[in-house]
Amino acid sequence: MRVPKTFYSFFCAFFFLTYVGAQETTQTWKAVFTDLALDSVSSIRLETHYRTFDFFGERAQYIIRPSYTKKINPYIRLSAGYSFLGTTKGELSLDEHNIWEQIFYSIPLRKAIFFGWLRAEQRLMEQSSNEFKGGGRIRFRMGVRYPLAALAHGNLDLMVFNEVFMITERSLPTTFNQNWNFFGFRIPLAPKTVLATGYQRITAGSGAAAVQKNLWASILFVRI
Repeated sequence: MRVPKTFYSFFCAFFFLTYVGAQETTQTWKAVFTDLALDSVSSIRLETHYRTFDFFGERAQYIIRPSYTKKINPYIRLSAGYSFLGTTKGELSLDEHNIWEQIFYSIPLRKAIFFGWLRAEQRLMEQSSNEFKGGGRIRFRMGVRYPLAALAHGNLDLMVFNEVFMITERSLPTTFNQNWNFFGFRIPLAPKTVLATGYQRITAGSGAAAVQKNLWASILFVRI
């Protein structure tokens, strides 16, 4: 296997971004996505997420997210699921329950693959001990994967995406919530195992109240 020079350029840029991010607060986000096929068009997934405050710090959030997916055609999949989130805020540990529905698309164009989703969430968020508030949110993700080198179990891909979160009122997006930028790599480790890892920048809120977070995010995808 010969890795092209472009990979090293992207890799250097990748670590430069991480170094710049480390001048602020750098967190980690680790996740495992486990998929089980039910038949040729449907599957179930269990996501487990774990985020820390600092690179090797205490837990900031964990997520448990089971879901069901149905393949409509080679380019579109529909999903629905439930999420439980436990988030640490100061001395409090606050929970969230949400139900969500999603349309995912993946479109090949020349060598690249363009992908993204539209996800709607119906949320029940804990404000203080045993006090919950309802709300809605919609998420728009757009991204691209581009092959850099052939590995034993598939292509090493450069992966970039942007995701915008909007608070909804009467099912319509009205208020900006947060934005995610991701720059990293998709690495096939085995026939049924893929690692996506990279630098993620989160902007939450807007104006003077905006909060910037830098994460090293890694997701291990496993098919069983």
